Amino acid sequence: MAEYEDNPAGRLRTLLIELHRAAPNTPAWDAVARLLVPEAPPSSPEALRAITRLLELPADIRAAVAALDEDDEEKEHLLEHLDKVETFLTYVANRNTNLQSAFQVLSIGGDVPNSAAVQSLGTCSRRLHRYSPEAVIPLEEVDALVQSVTTLMDDIRASSLEQAAKLLLLHHLHRLLQALDLIRITGAAPVEESLDAFFGAVSRNPEVMQDAGRHGFAERLAGIANVIRTAFDIARGVRQFGTETHAVIEQGTNAIEQARHLLP
Repeated sequence: MAEYEDNPAGRLRTLLIELHRAAPNTPAWDAVARLLVPEAPPSSPEALRAITRLLELPADIRAAVAALDEDDEEKEHLLEHLDKVETFLTYVANRNTNLQSAFQVLSIGGDVPNSAAVQSLGTCSRRLHRYSPEAVIPLEEVDALVQSVTTLMDDIRASSLEQAAKLLLLHHLHRLLQALDLIRITGAAPVEESLDAFFGAVSRNPEVMQDAGRHGFAERLAGIANVIRTAFDIARGVRQFGTETHAVIEQGTNAIEQARHLLP
């Protein structure tokens, strides 16, 4: 059965399954930190930020399910085992708990991928994918974007840009980099939000882009923006196509039913 990562339930499900492959006697905090930010130490600010955001995923799932056009009973079914996942995440936040002990909350026998909690996340994910999928940037493109943004920031720091322009560009590129680093948890929406914030700041300070253009940075910034915009445009196009296709199918079904009543 197909699984999806274009919604918070799908992302959390994938992370739990990947985490289950880690050494069971590892401290849960360290195992999660290595999974989410492998380049940073478990005690780093980057790890703290990633784990804090991970702890917020159940709230994201509840909000996404609440927005569905479903009755309350069906919504309760979709969230039936989410409390177990939340309990597991509280163990993760305790640095004295090892991973094996934390996973006992989800599956006493240790079969976490087939546990009721993970299976329930899969059901919830498929429903959210069908009715409210988010844009997805392929991971290989994310890696390339991280490299491009990191290199650009290094070049800007070493450049002779005006100090005000340098600070503004670095501030927004850092926000974009953080959003890219957390994309496996938060999805792509914060990436687009950080890009929108960047363009808003530039529109209020046009001299910044003029200065960046003189130093050869404007084209590189545009290239990064185009990759992100294209990913979102493709996602929205696919979503619109799916909505229109569903509408056509419904119209065809109704027409068949009406014609059937007219037959002798």
